[in-house]
Amino acid sequence: MRTKEQYYEDTLKNRAVLKQEDVLRCTCPYVRCEWHGRCRECVALHRYHASHLPCCLQPLLRDKITALAGTCEMETRQQEKEAEKFRAYVKEQDALRGKERQA
Repeated sequence: MRTKEQYYEDTLKNRAVLKQEDVLRCTCPYVRCEWHGRCRECVALHRYHASHLPCCLQPLLRDKITALAGTCEMETRQQEKEAEKFRAYVKEQDALRGKERQA
């Protein structure tokens, strides 16, 4: 177990890490997503719906889960990604509804 001094040193290191721009950059491949770059909101929505992990977190766990599944003689597969056309459809619908509100 860490001492309080070690905990403080780790906290200082974490603060330094969070000052690095590349660490704060959103890594989600869905760049057209409404929540891209708004990671706090994205994670909150994924937690609320509890359907799957955000795409940026999936690579972190994939290897570990695959290894664990292997010990249970199970298989894993990558989740099929939503079609990009769905995101375009949301934008179109938002635009249409925005015009309806203005009329």
